[in-house]
Amino acid sequence: MKKLLALYLLIFSLSAEGQSRLKHFLADSNRSSIETLDLSRCDLTSLPAELKDCLQLKELDLSKNELDSLPTWFGLFTDLEVLHLSSNQFKHLPQVLQQCQHLKELHLDQNPIDSLNAGVLKLSQLKWLDLWDCEIKYISPELCQHSGLRKIDLRRNFLGTRDLKWLYECASNWDIESTWGCDCD
Repeated sequence: MKKLLALYLLIFSLSAEGQSRLKHFLADSNRSSIETLDLSRCDLTSLPAELKDCLQLKELDLSKNELDSLPTWFGLFTDLEVLHLSSNQFKHLPQVLQQCQHLKELHLDQNPIDSLNAGVLKLSQLKWLDLWDCEIKYISPELCQHSGLRKIDLRRNFLGTRDLKWLYECASNWDIESTWGCDCD
């Protein structure tokens, strides 16, 4: 019982910390100059409209919320380089991200994403794609055409040996993290 209470208090304090960061952000009148922003654990189901003021953003952390889509205005973040969308409810790569042409790192781990289509090719500057612990069953063979990608994490997905053999062959210069070829779960 004490462990359960301690866990509840920890989760509550993390959520309260996120809510505090969100209130601070919303009250900040100097939002336009923000380059790094952490709105993780804020219980967001949609993005606050005030985020549109932050066009200088280079790194944005929206992890551990309840987001399942991004608004069309998200494409205004053309200078964004690092985006954390981990532990949300995304079922696919948000199409609006294709407008974020400077994106180098995309963290979509722990989302219910079941496939990776050729849309990722439009993220030409992308170097690292984190899809750890999603529900991926299919990866488009066109992924091999991505000239900039150097690291992809596919651990803890629904991909078998045959599903990944072609990827290892066509992307031999990438750092591919997976459970391919091991006797692990």
